[in-house]
Amino acid sequence: MRVISFINGSLISESASLYALHYAKEMKLKIDFIHIESQDNLSEVQTSLKKLTSLADSYEVENEVLLFDSFDGAKEYLTSKELDVIFCATRHNHSFFEKSFAQTLLKANIKTDLAIVKIVKLSMHESVDKIVMPIRGSKLSVKKFSFFSAFTLAYNAKAEIYSLDKSSKGEMANLSTQQEKERFQEILFNLKHYFTLAKMMHLKFSLKHNFALLADEKVTVHIAKNNYDLTIIGGHHDKNFFGHHPIDILFKTPITNTLFFIPYKDQV
Repeated sequence: MRVISFINGSLISESASLYALHYAKEMKLKIDFIHIESQDNLSEVQTSLKKLTSLADSYEVENEVLLFDSFDGAKEYLTSKELDVIFCATRHNHSFFEKSFAQTLLKANIKTDLAIVKIVKLSMHESVDKIVMPIRGSKLSVKKFSFFSAFTLAYNAKAEIYSLDKSSKGEMANLSTQQEKERFQEILFNLKHYFTLAKMMHLKFSLKHNFALLADEKVTVHIAKNNYDLTIIGGHHDKNFFGHHPIDILFKTPITNTLFFIPYKDQV
């Protein structure tokens, strides 16, 4: 099994690759740095590769550099290997992956998970002290929890799962403290197996829950107020590439560096 990170010589792709490298180190996996020749500045690509491979060597992570002259060539290589996850940076702000390499990866339907990285601050990858993973209610897959756990352990970070329930104006107006407490206990019960897994992994995380009329605004304020260094959110792939869920605003207009994790089953 190996981790793949696509690079193009930009500081954004280099930062995304550094997240990939930390993940590979924690999971004890090999990492391949892949570049597809295009209009990128080759000098910048080489400089980025030199930095990444040197760091990988210092981490004792087995690594390889692969250059392809087309995406088809890279796809042929990827489909012949056992992959854990592919990391790819994107810089688009106006829509999800419009005319981007990330969209090309999604359309390629390669049998592996994807981690699309949105970089807000280039230096954030160097010190990740606080990680948050927003979820809807108690909707949390084993794959997403494993991905979240790997980064929490890799950075030895303080971690939080932030659960949100979207509510109407009427529901919010009539919401009692007792109802909030009961809903939190229900979510805690639904997620209890993750706390058991965390204990076995010597992983600590906290759980917080809120009701919200405007879930996208609520989660954005929460992240900004608590100064998280990294946000991990799950992808929701459909025929239009992504459903319009409130928490998806974190990818479109992120507050912190954000990893948009898309399990393979959600790509098909």
